Amino acid sequence: MSTPEQRPETAPDVDATSQALGPAPSPAVPDADASPAETGSVAPSEQRRRTHPITPLVTGWKIVIGVVAVISAQNIARLIDDFTVTRALIGAGVLVAAIVVAIAFSALVWWFTTYMVDEDGVSLHMGVISKSREYAPRARIESVSVERPLLARILGLAKVRVEVAGGGESYLDIEYVKSADAEDLRRRILGVATSTSTAVAGGAGAVGAGDRAQEADVDESVDTARGATGAASSDGAGNTATSTSGGTLQEVLYDGVTDGELIAKIPTERLVRSLLRDVGFLLGIVVSIVGVAVAIILAIWQDGLSFAVIIALLPTAIAVPKYVFGRIESGWGFISRITDRGLRMRRGLANTRTDNIASGRIQRFELRRPLLWRTPDWTAVSVTVAGIDDDSENGAQSALPVGTREELWSTLGHLAAPLGTADDLATLEHLLTAPAREITGVRTPIRAWWIARRTQVTVLLPGALIHRSGIVSRTVQIVPRERIQELTLEDDPFGRKLGVLDLKVGIAGYTLALGSLAREDALALHGVLARDARRLRRYQDREHWPQPALRLLGSETTNSTGADSQEVR
Repeated sequence: MSTPEQRPETAPDVDATSQALGPAPSPAVPDADASPAETGSVAPSEQRRRTHPITPLVTGWKIVIGVVAVISAQNIARLIDDFTVTRALIGAGVLVAAIVVAIAFSALVWWFTTYMVDEDGVSLHMGVISKSREYAPRARIESVSVERPLLARILGLAKVRVEVAGGGESYLDIEYVKSADAEDLRRRILGVATSTSTAVAGGAGAVGAGDRAQEADVDESVDTARGATGAASSDGAGNTATSTSGGTLQEVLYDGVTDGELIAKIPTERLVRSLLRDVGFLLGIVVSIVGVAVAIILAIWQDGLSFAVIIALLPTAIAVPKYVFGRIESGWGFISRITDRGLRMRRGLANTRTDNIASGRIQRFELRRPLLWRTPDWTAVSVTVAGIDDDSENGAQSALPVGTREELWSTLGHLAAPLGTADDLATLEHLLTAPAREITGVRTPIRAWWIARRTQVTVLLPGALIHRSGIVSRTVQIVPRERIQELTLEDDPFGRKLGVLDLKVGIAGYTLALGSLAREDALALHGVLARDARRLRRYQDREHWPQPALRLLGSETTNSTGADSQEVR
């Protein structure tokens, strides 16, 4: 009997600064007279826990749907032509048997699947005949998200995903536990990752008051930054944001994220208007509709109109509604708050998810402002995080699907490191709004490539490398200079003839390609960034990474590397 796919026990090291945090701190010795509740410890037999008992019902239907889809796709025409009541009853019986077998198999897998959370990390034990163990060391844990697919949400269950530093699918899934227990489990895992908990319970029970008190102190630098600016939890109108629940609809839209300082909250009206103003989204719908119509016409022209053809074309017909629904769901009920663990986000309509991004682990920012978003000053923000390979519209890397100028600055102010200019926010606004020809920077010298010359420009600032691109939709990519891991210069006979070089800037999880730069510009930029890679990437402990303080800096910012940078005018 096969077992679930076994991922590597330790993820590959793609970030030099993601090295282990050193030996785990010695756990506090509990008082001999103290109760287990007071010490926060549990008996060893209670540390390995199973997920919720109805998990097989949530996972078993996938097997049934797969079997039915394969049989239908291969034999739909024959099933329709040879239809009889007897065969229909036999088919129904086979389907019921498949459901029973699928649930029984899922139940067997569930019985032999246990998880455990301790001071060293998170482990998942699986396997009936062949045993396997997935392990997420505490030093490698990057983020913990809570996902609620539609069926699981109806049953009051949730999946906890532990993202681990590495490449590809480096994560560990605990599916499924009660929704309330999932939040407690998320807090405990994050407590382990920051090495602040003295003892961690292995089950899905409630977190003790002592654990909550320690969680409030895990990131003193973030608290200090808030104190320096006098920041308060407000909703943007001066009212203290203590809870987002203002009624049944509000509880459905914004459930699960009520702690921390409010950063962004996307109303449904703004989300719908942003989609109608997104030229790329509208063009995608038009192209998809035309493609589906052509596919249907060709199928009917070759095979004629029949029930079998309609069934076969059904997946193609629902492609457009699925695409539209996916874009709506990516921002539906979106709310983000800054907490001691970083930025916490909630989104989703049918399938909801709650993600947590540690600000110190962000490798790159991407700001996108389509043409028709410029009048209301809306901007979308996505990030690249080491260890998180989830860049879909509804993924964890979408930090702000569509935000106002205030929400954009608040998001960047808590997540982005200083750029090193006299006014970082004004600099970013200039990069987003000004035509590319008015931005001082490095661009291709080839006049024949006039589109690239008029739309793409690279600017080196004291704190970051910035690349502006896009014609209809302007995009600004921000790569902090201390995050750069790899630099590659590419040359070829054609490039030598034109006097250009290609420069690729590699960070954990992404590579920024700067094409066709003048040879002297590419070599100079490579020399500066190579020196950064040697001097700036010296932090071994994540607590010593430069804390995001973009909003704290202004005219007092000092230009420590001004000789190597080019100011934006």
